[in-house]
Amino acid sequence: MLSGNQIPSVKQLFEYQTTLEEVGVVSELREKRIAIVLREEGDGCSGCGASGGCCIRNDGGDGGGSEGKRRIFADNIPYARVGDTVRVEIETSAGIVDSQSFLYVISFIMLALGLAVGYFIANLIAVGIPAALLSLLIGCAFMVGTMGVLRFGRQAVVQNSLARIVEIIDTADQ
Repeated sequence: MLSGNQIPSVKQLFEYQTTLEEVGVVSELREKRIAIVLREEGDGCSGCGASGGCCIRNDGGDGGGSEGKRRIFADNIPYARVGDTVRVEIETSAGIVDSQSFLYVISFIMLALGLAVGYFIANLIAVGIPAALLSLLIGCAFMVGTMGVLRFGRQAVVQNSLARIVEIIDTADQ
């Protein structure tokens, strides 16, 4: 039997986050408090869910001998400068709401609901078009609307910062 503090909340059921800590050197500052942090490529990069979003393998084209390093785009909260050694936290989320299968299952449910609503409206009110066509149109509108809200609306409302600088370990001597 679960006690009161062992029962997971709704948020915990839909969102599971893992926080990774990395240490690197700030190589570039960009607008809107974004810093690019170079760090050695480790074993954790291959299995990390954020590796495609916040980390990019550096091609070494900058002439600084930075092949085999990862570039992390991080929120520069403590305002680190170029050359500073910093600790970066990377959040990877793997919740039900973030999965692609959840998007398609909910969209299919909304398609079925739209088909039912369209068929009900066509039988209730004389619209002038066949019931099957109206139900198909409304069902597709429900499905596309749901996919749009779940795919793009969530990102517009919730700002996800995958990586953020949490501590300046060593400052650059300039």
